[in-house]
Amino acid sequence: MRRDTRPVWLVLLILMLIAVTSSAQLIPSSAVSSAQLMPSAFTSPDSGYLTNTAIDIIEHGGGVWLATGEGLNATADGGLTWSIHNSASGGSQPLISDNISAVFSVGGRLWVGSNHSEPINGRLYTLSDGVSYSDDNGLNWTQIDFSPAGQNIPFVTGGDRVIYDITGHDEWLFFTAFAGGFLASRDGGISWRRIYASSLDSIQFNSGGAPSFRNRYFSCATDTSHGDTLVVWAGTAGGLMEFIYAPPREKPCSKVINRIAFCDECTDSSFVFFGGNDGVTRGLVTGAPYISRFVDDDGLPGSQVSAIIDFRGRLFVGTIDPDLDIPTGLAISDDRGESHYSSGAFSRDTISDFTVMGERLYMAAQEGGLVVSLDTGITWERVLIASEVPTALHNIVNSVYAVDEIDGLLLAGTDTGLALLYLDQVGVIDSQEFHAFPEYDSTSQGDASSARIVRVKAQPFYTSDSTDTILDSIAVWTIHRPLTLEGRPIVGRHNIDSTHWLRLQVDVVTNDVNFIGDTAYVVGAAGIRFTTRGFNPGLNPGEILEVQQKVGDIVIDALTDDLITAIEVKGDTLFFGTDNGFAVSYTFDNDEREYRIVRVNTDSLAADAVITHTPLGTLGGLVGSFIPALSVQYIDDDYARIWVSNRHREYGDTVAVSVGRVVPVDVDGVELPPEEIDQAVGFQRKWKALYRDDFAWNFAFDGRTVFAATSGGLVYNSDDTSMIWDTVWMTDTYGDPLLGYNASVYGVAASPPYLWVGTDDRTVRFDLDDFDNGESFFVVDSASPPDEVYAFPVPFSHTRDPVVDFHFVVASPTSITIEIYDFAMNLVARVIDNESYPTGIYPGAGGYRVTWDGYNGKGEQVAVSVYYFKVEYGSGDVRWGKLAVIP
Repeated sequence: MRRDTRPVWLVLLILMLIAVTSSAQLIPSSAVSSAQLMPSAFTSPDSGYLTNTAIDIIEHGGGVWLATGEGLNATADGGLTWSIHNSASGGSQPLISDNISAVFSVGGRLWVGSNHSEPINGRLYTLSDGVSYSDDNGLNWTQIDFSPAGQNIPFVTGGDRVIYDITGHDEWLFFTAFAGGFLASRDGGISWRRIYASSLDSIQFNSGGAPSFRNRYFSCATDTSHGDTLVVWAGTAGGLMEFIYAPPREKPCSKVINRIAFCDECTDSSFVFFGGNDGVTRGLVTGAPYISRFVDDDGLPGSQVSAIIDFRGRLFVGTIDPDLDIPTGLAISDDRGESHYSSGAFSRDTISDFTVMGERLYMAAQEGGLVVSLDTGITWERVLIASEVPTALHNIVNSVYAVDEIDGLLLAGTDTGLALLYLDQVGVIDSQEFHAFPEYDSTSQGDASSARIVRVKAQPFYTSDSTDTILDSIAVWTIHRPLTLEGRPIVGRHNIDSTHWLRLQVDVVTNDVNFIGDTAYVVGAAGIRFTTRGFNPGLNPGEILEVQQKVGDIVIDALTDDLITAIEVKGDTLFFGTDNGFAVSYTFDNDEREYRIVRVNTDSLAADAVITHTPLGTLGGLVGSFIPALSVQYIDDDYARIWVSNRHREYGDTVAVSVGRVVPVDVDGVELPPEEIDQAVGFQRKWKALYRDDFAWNFAFDGRTVFAATSGGLVYNSDDTSMIWDTVWMTDTYGDPLLGYNASVYGVAASPPYLWVGTDDRTVRFDLDDFDNGESFFVVDSASPPDEVYAFPVPFSHTRDPVVDFHFVVASPTSITIEIYDFAMNLVARVIDNESYPTGIYPGAGGYRVTWDGYNGKGEQVAVSVYYFKVEYGSGDVRWGKLAVIP
């Protein structure tokens, strides 16, 4: 369970509050547990209770660990014995520094953020020492080296870079470093990198100026309630950041897109498929959600997709092994791309194109030629072009296209030119035409050409009158690649009823062509060019398409530097594949096109999406953008609740503890009650401020109950929709207070069967099912030897302190009497009267605590003065002490 740490001014406050540990260790030493982390506090110099201020508490290695300004304190036996882990204790590699600002446990490894203090120009400053980890329960520590000789990440150590929080899951790790930003690791903490909520935040952080509010990080927590998607929440001075890491199978996978296909027969939704260098991605025509499938595990025989088509409920995918540069055959999916299997066919032939004519599926298999299947890919048959010689260049088929507007016309791009195949009703070639594109020296012959045709498509033109739309003509577009050194890349165009060819885009590497009405788009190294007149695309001004994604008038992304690899059209929507993701256009009523550009995230540490939650965006659910603490609560199989401590940056008294819950909503985004969940159109995270009296330093959970550690005490709530909170009163079994007046609570952890509470006065332990039986653990700031008697706090204030504690030692079981006398030695009060005490050092915990509330035997508050107290043992031994009472 994750605890969250504090902003910089809390750590500075804690430095002032931490008491100096004395030799008087006030924790019982008997009944040492076999599970203890270190030897008994009375037999080892590096064992015992450290300090009264604990700012964070976690579970690790079967014990409870406290983060303090003097190191780590750990107990495995409910507080009976404690071990100390700091720079002065442990093995050969102790902690580098003692002021612990964050602690976290994952996979058996213990992580801390630690700091030290240095005087600079006469002032004492807290300087971060970064993060360290231990694999042996705190005995030895390894500090992560962020210097140029190590990780080479600047601004992690030093001033204003306190590590306030650490979180993680499996091999993921994250930590917040205040002005040092947010750092992440995906290999268990071996290598690290700073991450940002946006590219603009990255630019701002690295500009050399002071970090913006969005780049000042305080708190973080992982959320694993979204299946295989990891969500990381991070609190900054500029809002709550939600970093979303989708698994590879649930996001676009391939940076380079080679082919695009649609599922025109899908009845439930309209899918689009992107085949790339790293598998197949399926999305909706309208966008997310996406899934991706890969080589081997998902049935693809090769990782690179060379061709793709959806036909009669089956997805056909041509694949290549890019590392070996060899074809790996045909894959088929019968579930719309959810899974694939190898057909076992064409493992030696590069599949480069598909097309459909009626019930026949045609494939261009390059050296494998033109093949056709009449039974949805179960069997295939070779179709020979112009010759019975399969190895002839005109039977090396790179592209194929069925012209829907002319029955039986199939276009095949080969290594020597274009074949126009006219087929009968059963697919037999009735007649054919062949257009050769010989390669020769264009400077001497006055011609430019390339023999190999890698793409071919047909563009129909229509004329309309008042009654009908009539096919006027069909233009064939071909994309050529040189077959020899004398060839030159071109785009060819001609009308089917003409023998004249236009050679366009000479010496420009073009990858694909497609059409919307009379407009032809060609894409490649020269970007996206278009023409509406059939001439050279991009030749005239305004014939270069600029694809830009905008928010308002601000351009946030563009395809300016992308190599455009593919284009497909569905209706009036354009889909572009590039060497860096893909883009989709949308046309609105004003005929203006808007674009959504999807960059494929191949960086495992960069989030796939980041959402910023602010008071404005949460409709007041967050009252401020300053997020000092947050935590994740898991309830059954539901989405996790996100508890957030937040305050206004300018108005510090505007504070709240808020919760974010995923709830069912209607079409207007309004939350629906549970009984109307069947009417929900989706789910959204809604935020609500539930506690407005204070903000929290930390959270803990026990089932549905949330505990919030605040400066005003420990409060809890068992209803994540209610604004009614209860307070845990820090008392022992006799109702006596365990804490000093106005003690602040900083850390809290539910470690069944106990609830542990860290304060600036001492650490308190409760039974989770009974908050009236608290036991406290603390040390006293005193130079007195442990066998002497003394009272604390001294002086005792009627207005500040609830009680006075008395320290004494019982060497063997005996009875104890404690009495208070005034300066004239008149009896004022008898604190305890001949009560039996076992061996131990007192005060201990629960019923063995001895306190006086400053009242005499008549129930009257005593006067301000000096008083004496007497501790009388059953053996007759008497010891005296002195205390002072002030207003």
